Amino acid sequence: MIDSWYLFGAGGFGHECMDILHSHLGSDTDFKTSFLVDEAYFNPKLDSSITCFSSELIAYLTVAVGEPSLRSQMLARVEKSKLKLRSIISKHAFVSQKAIIKDGGIIAPFCSVQATAQLERNVALNTASIVGHDVHVGESSVISSQANIGGGTKIGKSAYIGMGASVKEGLTIGDNTIIGMGSVVHRDIPDNVIAMGNPARVLKQNTNKQVFK
Repeated sequence: MIDSWYLFGAGGFGHECMDILHSHLGSDTDFKTSFLVDEAYFNPKLDSSITCFSSELIAYLTVAVGEPSLRSQMLARVEKSKLKLRSIISKHAFVSQKAIIKDGGIIAPFCSVQATAQLERNVALNTASIVGHDVHVGESSVISSQANIGGGTKIGKSAYIGMGASVKEGLTIGDNTIIGMGSVVHRDIPDNVIAMGNPARVLKQNTNKQVFK
């Protein structure tokens, strides 16, 4: 019987995710929760234990970092281990019964996931983001706080939609693409680029596959 649930990553987003995990589990749970990292260390700010990663651990796990490329790399490690990928959903989020949330998802407080939307594995939605009807979000992508994704939009793998960005309905955002904070997207954006502004324009290639410097 599995009685432990780990969050892979102990940074700022990991701290937020621990609160979401506790909301997801509720007060009556017997699960032991812990951060999972490559090297154990002491952090007085954390009120949860820290465990070293091992492929032999048997537990539920959610990847708890906000960088899409790292989410993808960490997912690959989990797939080679005995850990079981699971989603965490805040009790203060709305998720339609007709939406599909695949394993490893994170849905933060006050998010909205509408009917027939589909989140592939390892997708993270941060606080108060909106995913409209029939939206498809690819594996390991991150939708940041208060972003609004219009109905029927298709977002590729390992993409990042910045805080407060708005994406018009029915568009396509490519794999490994970054949409900057506060951008308004009126047209399709290709793979592997960084786009921002109102209207959003491609500024350069996303050669480093990195959101946070």
